[in-house]
Amino acid sequence: MTAVVQVKGKLRDRMEVPADITAEELEAQALALPKIQSYVEADGGVRKVIVRAPKLVNVVTG
Repeated sequence: MTAVVQVKGKLRDRMEVPADITAEELEAQALALPKIQSYVEADGGVRKVIVRAPKLVNVVTG
């Protein structure tokens, strides 16, 4: 399946994941993406992560 990764509600990246992935695994993989790390560092760190496995990860930055 294709999971979308958002930062502050805007689409920033996509990744292919298995359909039975857990929310914790999906969050870890999304936060490990280089593109997402650069947005998080620029915006002052992660405030909250909303996960709707297996389709969506939304990272709220501070």
